[in-house]
Order: sequence, then structure tokens, then C-alpha cells
Amino acid sequence: MPQVSTVPPEALPQIPSALQVEHRVIHEALLRATKAPGDIGTAARELAGALHDHFVREEEIALPPLGLLAALARGEFTPEMRAVLPMTEALRAELPRMLDEHQAIHAATRRLGEVARKAGNAEVQQLAEALALHAQSEEEVFYPAALLVGEVVESRSQAHGS
Repeated sequence: MPQVSTVPPEALPQIPSALQVEHRVIHEALLRATKAPGDIGTAARELAGALHDHFVREEEIALPPLGLLAALARGEFTPEMRAVLPMTEALRAELPRMLDEHQAIHAATRRLGEVARKAGNAEVQQLAEALALHAQSEEEVFYPAALLVGEVVESRSQAHGS
């Protein structure tokens, strides 16, 4: 795996708080589901296994660049923003694998949703639906936006001679 950065953590862009909350809510709901008895617990544990490393890597390379979106949209640039470039370069390199992981996550999510529906567990069924929508948002919005952040930072860095 490519090295992310040698920049001190406090200088790195931060994951937008809305995404931090969304990941935390999904994680907490999935953790509760893993403790359920029977097929729901089994399906939830399978999904949790597919998700863990993926979520960790997203929070390292895919989501922090999004913390620069508002500033970049306002036309701002500082040389410190270049700290995002190793993340976006790693994301570009790892994106095919991450999208492949999404296929496994989709399958595990569908299974959890089906098991929850059959068991009449609306809470877990809603979790599966929320997770499927979250993955779709990553594929259609978050990952492409993070890559664009890297391109904008690189372009502005060159324009400023940084």
C-alpha cells in the first residue's frame, strides 16, 4: 500500500463531520446487528468483516480530501493543501480494488437485508438499505470528488509555484 503522508496529522485535511457521523452511525448499527442471534448476526458479522479494512482505508485516503472542498470551491489555496496529494494519488491507484471491494460489500449488504426482511427486523433492514445507499454515494460522488480535489490542489499548486 502506498505511504499516505509524513505530514503531522494536525496539518492533514479532516474528514467532513457529516461523513464522520455517517460512518460512526453505520458502524454502531452494524455492531449491534452482529450481536443478534441466528442468521441476522451471522450475516452482519460477514458484512462487518467485508467492511472493516475498507472503512479504515477510506478514512485514510478517500474521505479526508473532501475536507478541502469548501475552501477550494471558494477559490482558496495554501501550500499546506498539498498534504492531500499523497492521499489522492493513493486513492487513484487503489480505486479499482476499492470498487471491487464494494462488490463484496454489496453482496453482503443484500444478504443482510434479505435475512432481516425474512426475520421481520426493520431496523437491520434499514441498516442494509442505508449502507447500500452510502456505498453508491461513495462510488458516484465521494471518490470522484476526492480525486478532483487532488487535481485542483495540484493545478493551483503549480499556478502558485509551490
